[in-house]
Amino acid sequence: VTEGQKNLLTVLEKESNRLIGMLNSLLDLSKMEAGMMSFNLESKNIRPLIDEAVEEIGPLVEAKKINLEVMATEGLPIVKIDSERILQALRNIIGNAVKFTPEAGRVRISVRSIDHQVEVSVTDTGPGIPAGNLVTIFEKFQQARTGGPSIQGTGLGLAIAKQIITRHGGKIWAESKSGQGSTFIFVLPV
Repeated sequence: VTEGQKNLLTVLEKESNRLIGMLNSLLDLSKMEAGMMSFNLESKNIRPLIDEAVEEIGPLVEAKKINLEVMATEGLPIVKIDSERILQALRNIIGNAVKFTPEAGRVRISVRSIDHQVEVSVTDTGPGIPAGNLVTIFEKFQQARTGGPSIQGTGLGLAIAKQIITRHGGKIWAESKSGQGSTFIFVLPV
């Protein structure tokens, strides 16, 4: 195999994995929407899942020189969650924040207990989301039109996150102003 062929095979492998990931996301979302996905709820602390999602996105954070910080209050309550599904939601939300934050920007993840719920918020210094898109971004195949450079994605990540959070009895929403970054917040009942 020549060097050029190796490079082509590497690109093919990367794109094949991306396509597999997209198909798996679409299948997951279809199962959730049909009520056919089972959730394995266990009493857990959400903080280790946040740390795992942050560690996984680490290479992109470093490559973009983003300042990523996690702030959590002490003594977070235990919540009944499906760890793998909540981790999937966290990956999607944190991944979006990092993806849409420009180089040398900032992403802050805050976790606290409030009104018998655990609240997780992810704030970025990205381009922000126009007010008209704050609800539709949680629908499948939707991405906010920020006016900035186009970002590659399927528009499934936030739809999946919403399904997961909702199936846990929680709520998710976004707050933003165009040009001033975004905050994605979700709450889970204790």
